Amino acid sequence: MSHPLAYANQSLYHASILLSGWRAELTQCKAPENQVNQAYAGPVQAKLLDGYGWLLLAACRIRQLPDSPPRSVSDLPPLPVGLVRPAEIEACAQLEESGWVAALRAPLSDSPVVRRSDSLAVETGVNLEQFENWAQQLAGLAAAIADAIDES
Repeated sequence: MSHPLAYANQSLYHASILLSGWRAELTQCKAPENQVNQAYAGPVQAKLLDGYGWLLLAACRIRQLPDSPPRSVSDLPPLPVGLVRPAEIEACAQLEESGWVAALRAPLSDSPVVRRSDSLAVETGVNLEQFENWAQQLAGLAAAIADAIDES
């Protein structure tokens, strides 16, 4: 396993621990749901974005690791002359423009968002299910990158 892939897996594992804590806290109902969501969303987002950055480095087969992972394709260091970016990186660049990665990278809202419909219910701007979905998407990306590394 390459070093950046190991760091990616560690970040995703830490995110899964935070997601478990988030779910447990919501189940206990000791604090208001929107406050729990706000408390967990930032740390989970940070771990997921770290995992994403390490995956970008792994996909490029970069062994000289920075102190912290990049947060986007545009933050990747240049590849050595003669090498081209892998297809996985191009796919990630597209996802950063208009896909689930763009949503993951978006700043978190500090206030509840009012649902615009017949209902007057207030929904928080962040929720556990969305973060769990992003974690699953990242796990799939990690598997695809690991397979590509194994094939090269």
